[in-house]
Amino acid sequence: MKGTVVSTWLSTLTRTYGEEKVNKAKKKAGFKEDLIITPMTTIEDQKTKDLMKYLGQDVGKDPREIWHEMGIKNIETFSKWFPSYFSNRTLKNFLMLMDTVHLQLTEMLPGANPPRLRAKELNDNQIEMTYKSKRGMYDYFLGLLEGSSSFFKTPIEVEEIDRGTLDDGRDFLTIHISFEKSFRNKKKYLFSKILGLGFLKSIPAKMGLIGFISSFALISLPQFTAGWQVNLGGAAGLGIILTIISKILMSPIKAIDDELSKIEALNLDDENRLQTADDFEKLFEKLRQIKSKLREDILFLKGGTDDMHNFTEDFVELAEDMEEVSDSISTVVDEVAQGAQAQAQETEESAYIVNQNVEEIEKLAEAGQESRDNLENAVKNIRSSTQAVVDVNERISGVRSAFANVNQLGKQLSEKIETIMEIVDTVEEIAGQTNLLSLNASIEAARSSDNGRGFTVVAEEVRELAEESQQAVETIRKNLGEFTEHVETLSSSISEQFSNLEASNQALEEVAESSNSATNDIEAATDQVVEIVSSLNTETKKIREVIENFNNLAAIAQENSASSEEMSASVNSYSEKIKEMTGYIEQMEDLTENFRNNLKGYNV
Repeated sequence: MKGTVVSTWLSTLTRTYGEEKVNKAKKKAGFKEDLIITPMTTIEDQKTKDLMKYLGQDVGKDPREIWHEMGIKNIETFSKWFPSYFSNRTLKNFLMLMDTVHLQLTEMLPGANPPRLRAKELNDNQIEMTYKSKRGMYDYFLGLLEGSSSFFKTPIEVEEIDRGTLDDGRDFLTIHISFEKSFRNKKKYLFSKILGLGFLKSIPAKMGLIGFISSFALISLPQFTAGWQVNLGGAAGLGIILTIISKILMSPIKAIDDELSKIEALNLDDENRLQTADDFEKLFEKLRQIKSKLREDILFLKGGTDDMHNFTEDFVELAEDMEEVSDSISTVVDEVAQGAQAQAQETEESAYIVNQNVEEIEKLAEAGQESRDNLENAVKNIRSSTQAVVDVNERISGVRSAFANVNQLGKQLSEKIETIMEIVDTVEEIAGQTNLLSLNASIEAARSSDNGRGFTVVAEEVRELAEESQQAVETIRKNLGEFTEHVETLSSSISEQFSNLEASNQALEEVAESSNSATNDIEAATDQVVEIVSSLNTETKKIREVIENFNNLAAIAQENSASSEEMSASVNSYSEKIKEMTGYIEQMEDLTENFRNNLKGYNV
């Protein structure tokens, strides 16, 4: 599919569905966004079919419906693109010329393969048209017919006769198109046809036949022998009759003269017919053939001029855009040249600044090296302190264990004292009972005889012993109570110190863990400092290389500045040439428009 018709399709679709939807469908169909379509551009048939398919999906229509609708509206686009095919023309004349137009496109655009639209007249108000194409775009073709009828304001009836596929693979559709009015303008000369007797086609033969009939009729009259006066009158009458008949026979010359006048007036339409059944009819038909040939040539020129005019207008717009772009480029190039100079200066300044930064970085690297050594010494000291803390913690753990044993022994001693207290209570109880028993014994001895006195003495001594035992028990109880209090106080103090030792031990463990963790963190930080110092040294070397590159860039920037100035001069020259070319294109547009206006005088 050539670019001319695709351009009209895209224009019609954009006018109908909007640029956004059409561009979206074009992208899906594989059209390049920056594609400039010219008459020589070839677009794959499948891309146009995909375009209709994706557009139909977007707008909710069947592709056949879109083809038909586009055919109706595309006539308006064609009329703007090729006005010569539409101006001063009837619908029938337009349809009869379409096959010729397509053949001309085939000759004008190498590789073009438009459909054939063969048309022939069937009668005064009906033509037959056959569409032949490998693309089978029936809906688009019928839409074009409907759009043509609307454009020329000529009602028609379309009857489908046949459709199918030819032996060469092309699809075809044959239709009959009926018009409300006759499109032929016939001029009939009945007398001339009668004189031809159905077989005489020559004017001289017809004249001879008239002379023969007139002479025979004159000779056959009785008055023929009546005298010379009568014969003279008969001859005069015969001459008049022959003159009248000759005038009638030669009257088609007026129609031929009218046709020649129309040709002189550049009117090459083909609606008149002459029916005389003689040489005049042949001459008129030959004149029609000459007009047909001229019409084809003029039509080719007018169509080509329309196409050239349209693309010249586009080219003028493009040239004007190029002129604006060229001016913009010239401005930008000037700015680039100035920027290149500034860049060269800034590059030198940047190189100087970077060099100073490198020196500072080298100092930082040296300081980092010293910091690394100090950190390593600090780590060693912290590790020694950590080990000392661990040792102290272990000793405290030993003391804690000893205190735990003492605390346990204190508890056991308290338990033993409680046991002794129980024994003392028992002794006290026994002493009390003994004292009571001695009292009873004394009473009984007093009641008895002198033999019981010795027993009384013993009982008294036992009582005294019991009282002494009771006193001793009290003393023991008192001392044991005090001892118990001292033991409990000692045990409580030991427990308290034991708790403090446990807390101290826990704190020392946490300190040891924190110290160890801090040591690990400091070691990691030391490693990072080492890496940073190493990286600084590496980056310093790289930055040294960057400085060298900066110096090279400064030199290149100087060269770019000089090149930019040269390019600026070249672009300015190029801009002037584009302006000059734009002037020539505008002259070409004027020339094309003049040529187009001259061709408008031809009514084909």
